[in-house]
Amino acid sequence: MITTETSHLSTVISIILNSYFSSLTTTCILWNKDFDFSWPSEVNFNVQLYINPWTLNETFSRDIYNFTEQDEQYHRDGIFYDDWIKKYVAAIANTKCEGYVVFQNDIPRFAQTYRKASVYSIWRSYEPKFLFIYTKENQKEDYFQDLLFKNAVNILAIEAEYKNATHFNIKRNKFVGSVFGSPHELLKISKFDALTRTFEPNVDLYSLQKLQNLQQREIIVGVFDYRPLMVVDYHQRLPETYDHAADNPRHLVHANGTEMRIVHGFCELYNCSVQVDTSEKVEWGQFYQNYTANGLLGMIVDGKTEMALGGMFTWHISYRTIDQSTFIGRSGVTCLVPKPTRISTWALPISPFTYTLWLGVMFCLFWETMALFSAKYFEERVVTQADNPSLWSSFEFGFTTTLKLFISQSSRREVISQTIRVILFACYMIDIIVTSIYAGGLSSILTLPTLEEAADSVERLYSHNLSWTATSYDWITLIADDDLGIIDPKIHQIVTNYRISTREEMRKKAKTENLGFAVERMAFGHFGNSHFLTPEARNHLKLMVDDIYYVFTVAMVPRMWPHLPKYNDFILAWHSSGMSKYWEWKMVADYMNANEQNQVMKSMYNKKDAGPIKLDMKNFAGLIVPWLVGMIMSMVVFAVEWFHYWWNKKRGNRVLPQP
Repeated sequence: MITTETSHLSTVISIILNSYFSSLTTTCILWNKDFDFSWPSEVNFNVQLYINPWTLNETFSRDIYNFTEQDEQYHRDGIFYDDWIKKYVAAIANTKCEGYVVFQNDIPRFAQTYRKASVYSIWRSYEPKFLFIYTKENQKEDYFQDLLFKNAVNILAIEAEYKNATHFNIKRNKFVGSVFGSPHELLKISKFDALTRTFEPNVDLYSLQKLQNLQQREIIVGVFDYRPLMVVDYHQRLPETYDHAADNPRHLVHANGTEMRIVHGFCELYNCSVQVDTSEKVEWGQFYQNYTANGLLGMIVDGKTEMALGGMFTWHISYRTIDQSTFIGRSGVTCLVPKPTRISTWALPISPFTYTLWLGVMFCLFWETMALFSAKYFEERVVTQADNPSLWSSFEFGFTTTLKLFISQSSRREVISQTIRVILFACYMIDIIVTSIYAGGLSSILTLPTLEEAADSVERLYSHNLSWTATSYDWITLIADDDLGIIDPKIHQIVTNYRISTREEMRKKAKTENLGFAVERMAFGHFGNSHFLTPEARNHLKLMVDDIYYVFTVAMVPRMWPHLPKYNDFILAWHSSGMSKYWEWKMVADYMNANEQNQVMKSMYNKKDAGPIKLDMKNFAGLIVPWLVGMIMSMVVFAVEWFHYWWNKKRGNRVLPQP
């Protein structure tokens, strides 16, 4: 039943709701006892949800929605919230509230509650609409001081002198102009006459036209030096941007880069002002389960900045707390790994032949020995008809002669049989061919060295079990999170081998250590995170042929950031025009070492073909083992022979002559 006192007020409310809220998914109404009236039948809601403050605690038990799971989740994450936040989180997440109607003294409490509830709810509306109704006779405080009225754009207020007034002032927040001015200030845009049911002037009450000209409203961007995406230069280099960092006494900094050019272009189009904050030095930062964060991401959560740039990955945990723009670029995480080194192993003498070929050589020598043994025994038994032909003597002849022929040495033993001479000739021909091939292979290995296999792919990075490093855990967040269900053992092992190092540690280790160093491969062939590259490091490292993983980069912005739809459209137009490629090449040319970038790319294909080299001790490292084995065996044989001679001599002295 509409009372006389509130009938005129209900008229203007119903007209506004019917004109601007009927297309919304759900409209949430925070009811107030002082404005107790029913909606006229012409109001067309899709869904309307009423919340009564005076019976809030009683409604949870009767509510259709089960709050138990929500309570358990938030308690598990360490989030403190009251009944208002509890109710609004459920309303936003489950009924998809996009419109909000709030009365009188509930306005400040709603504004504070909604800012938190809109963050805690995973669902969000990019263009929510707010309608606030109040009478000046009952207004005891300024209702519109909260940050919501400073940062939201679709805010409309109905102001009446008293409840049964017939004329109402329609106001909306200023929004444009400096954020350090009064963007929350309510400006009168129209007046409603309840008797004639007309607006004067008749304007679009929720017009987004003010977003077309922001009148130098500041967009504060959190940045750090991460070239070419973000360039932060404290030298006096034009153009300079205002810096909010307390540790910058000049409060001016040169801020540029591939992603920063998008912000500059956006502000040129919509007449806003770009400012930066370089306070945080810990790169991107991390989010926590209780909706807090550190680093650049924490500055957004704390309301210090409106945007964070610099190769921001599409981390899924960040989407719980803040918003992300559409994709800015593609980022591939890859590594610079140690170049392959020359093989200098103890197995060098056997390297010219494969294992199967060595087996063939051994088989051939075996049959040469057996052939000479048989022929020698035949000679002694048949040709010379020796009195006592010895099997051992024949075997010794076959074995020693085979070894001498293999190393191109002649035998001093007299050969009578033509059979043995033919066999010796055949063996000599075979052995000279084998030894010539072996000598040629060995000389090529010594002068044209064979290189080890480099860990320059994901497969080889895993098989070599090579550790790799970067400056933050953020490099592996997307592949290390158990919630994503990563079960690939290769990726798991690669993540296990990841190490965190400071920039200085990476610069030192890159010169000599057997370690991989993470770099960011960008969309058009350039590389970020190359601060550790020095001339020594470039000579020591080569680029992997593939990416460990890749992801799209975005701009991080607060929830309900009103510029996000237009900023996304601007990014897509920026890509379509080809500016993304132009500015990446431009920033690399202006702020980075182009030769260094080319050397990094070239190292992926560099096979390190140095041609013939001078021989040094490394070439003969493998020959030491056979030499040592031969010397030891010689000394052992000498000791055995000397002992045998001494023993025989001693026994001979003990034997007395017979009388």
